[in-house]
Amino acid sequence: QLKRLPRSGWFLAGIKNPESVADHSWRTALIGLFLAKMENVDENKVIKMCMLHDLAETRTGDVNRVNDRYIENKGEEKAFNDMLSGLLSNELLKIVIEYNEKKTKEAIVARDADLLEVFLQAKEYKESHSSITNWMKNSKSGLKTKSAKELANKLESMDPTAWWHGLKKIPKLLKHRFS
Repeated sequence: QLKRLPRSGWFLAGIKNPESVADHSWRTALIGLFLAKMENVDENKVIKMCMLHDLAETRTGDVNRVNDRYIENKGEEKAFNDMLSGLLSNELLKIVIEYNEKKTKEAIVARDADLLEVFLQAKEYKESHSSITNWMKNSKSGLKTKSAKELANKLESMDPTAWWHGLKKIPKLLKHRFS
């Protein structure tokens, strides 16, 4: 299921054909292995955390930060419980809980591996679309009117994804108002 599930956050950044959750988890585990060795922590536990951290998405779908703002249930936690309870004497569920609590060295390293994978994927997407810069320069240099040039300058400095930045921060007053 995770092989067919695209990472939904990349759609917000304008990526038309994003990586799958399985792609992300696999590379997160590889990064986790190297980080665990570098940080001298239990590499087997880190790899397990990295492999399992998005497993619930087989049932919940990939919930990005914008979606997460509007979904206030425990769907992912319930999915993990349904999937992993009783399996291997709850060992896997305990690993997921430890990862989510982010208190142990292994959990911190696994989370860093997750974030490093996202960083690397973002860099790859950015660089794979760098040829677009030439199109922008050529188009802008061909503009004749003052108004078009002003608009081009404004558009060039705009972040097309700015509309969703900061959405995770909801004022407490609003939270209580609609509860």
